[in-house]
Amino acid sequence: MTVSVFDYEVELGACAAGDRSAFHALYRHEAPAMRALALAMLGEPEHADTVLHETFVLIWRNAAGYSPTIGTARAWMYSILRYRARAHARHHQEAGDSSPENLPLPTLTLRTDATADTIPGALAALPAPQLEALLQAYLHGGDPARIAALLDRSEPDIQASIEASLSHIDEAVRA
Repeated sequence: MTVSVFDYEVELGACAAGDRSAFHALYRHEAPAMRALALAMLGEPEHADTVLHETFVLIWRNAAGYSPTIGTARAWMYSILRYRARAHARHHQEAGDSSPENLPLPTLTLRTDATADTIPGALAALPAPQLEALLQAYLHGGDPARIAALLDRSEPDIQASIEASLSHIDEAVRA
């Protein structure tokens, strides 16, 4: 069986050179997951769609500015998405719209049949406080002070929970 690995760096480099087919490949490959994250962050499908569109416009316009020295191409793309989502939320908060801070915490349904050596399995094995902290860090940009206030826990507890969660996942998938 041949496993195809999507090469974000190659596709992003092709985008920097103006290759529209590479841009379409990036979009087809990553837009569903990016939209899901935007929806989890913003809570409204139309807001998520707007942020997704803005994100891909910025990816196209700024692809030449990507450098592997700052991280992976995929991480770079997601940093743009998170930045746009936060800016969008701030704008709507200032306009009096509902903001992510006022939305209920996201819920996550984990597969119970996932094996322990997979990321879903490792997530399913986490204690609820660690999982909550990790989800909030991923969905809202990792600000421990904000997460502590949101979850009514101390900031050191949040930081310890996130670190323990990441260590657990790393150990599980390396096993």
